Amino acid sequence: MKLYRFEYSCYARKAQMALDLVGARYEVVDVPFGDRSELVQTTGGYVQVPVLVGDDGTVIVDSRRICEALLERPGGDRLAPAPWQAAVWAYADWCDGPLEDVVFRLASPGVRRRFARAVDRALYTFIKERKYGTGCVEEWERSASELTRRAQRMLAPTAATLARQPYIVGDAPTLADAALYGQCAMLAVAEPALPQALAASLGPWMQRLEAATAR
Repeated sequence: MKLYRFEYSCYARKAQMALDLVGARYEVVDVPFGDRSELVQTTGGYVQVPVLVGDDGTVIVDSRRICEALLERPGGDRLAPAPWQAAVWAYADWCDGPLEDVVFRLASPGVRRRFARAVDRALYTFIKERKYGTGCVEEWERSASELTRRAQRMLAPTAATLARQPYIVGDAPTLADAALYGQCAMLAVAEPALPQALAASLGPWMQRLEAATAR
């Protein structure tokens, strides 16, 4: 299998962690931000990430669909084990929605700075400004303290949980952990210290999750 991603994409990193949790063998393809030719050719015109291409050539787009497909694989039930399916999916969807809406703003200035080419920084800015208005990335950088406080408040219950148990719903990682990991990975690409700044328990949890999937 091949997973097409941007390194900073929270959705791609969620899908990648889900692949790791089910023990799938796959190749990561880091898509150049300003040249998505291979992605377009592979998908027939789709330009977003993540995209998962199966060994049989099946193309799956959208991180939620990828995770749903992984649930059908051997070992996939560990992503949403019984009887916690509702809680796991609800938490994952919260990460992809309300939490991401704050966290991506916090990460965006740092992500933009990481692009080596001016044209990629300009394209990244253009895409954000088409949706959020002129100067949005600069405004998010000025508002970093408030965005951090908002994210801290949102993550406070999660932080309390992770201070008492190793993973979101117990002793084994699930899709809930993969979804939160995607958000933290995005932040870490922007600035390595950001996840820990939001909650002290996030750093050890990320290390624990990475160690578990490395095995």
